[in-house]
Amino acid sequence: MVRIRPAGLHDLQAIAAIHAASWKDAYQGILPDDYLRQGVEADLERHWQTVEIRPDDVVLVAEDNGIAGFIAVWCRQEPFIDNLHVDPARRSQGLGRALMAAAAAHLLGAGQSTAHLWVLEANRRALALYERLGGVRVETADKAVFGHSLPGIKVQWSDLSILARGA
Repeated sequence: MVRIRPAGLHDLQAIAAIHAASWKDAYQGILPDDYLRQGVEADLERHWQTVEIRPDDVVLVAEDNGIAGFIAVWCRQEPFIDNLHVDPARRSQGLGRALMAAAAAHLLGAGQSTAHLWVLEANRRALALYERLGGVRVETADKAVFGHSLPGIKVQWSDLSILARGA
């Protein structure tokens, strides 16, 4: 049975590994192949070793015989969903939806009402999920991804209660 819980510092290495595995799968043909083969793991491991996680931020993991996915929301002026990744072998099992709903419920409990994220335009699978969960496209811009500039789409939830219900 999958359990969603707050991440601890002891989870960051597993989070980095899932993040890299997810990128290697989801970003084939989007990010350069040589980067996915040789650079992504080191970049994401370094990122998770140095990222500042503030007390108001929300980092949750889905756990089922180990960590199967995670979500990271940075709560600055408006909550920004920075990452949602699921182990590629566990995709399409509802983990992403469950993580999004749990994060939205947490944000609502903290007095937040909206959130947004940026998704790479070419990541159509993720974009379709976010739209099924009630997200609305509001802006496009090039996004910097570890030295690569790629077209992105900003997706907004103006009412987190929709997302918290699992859309």
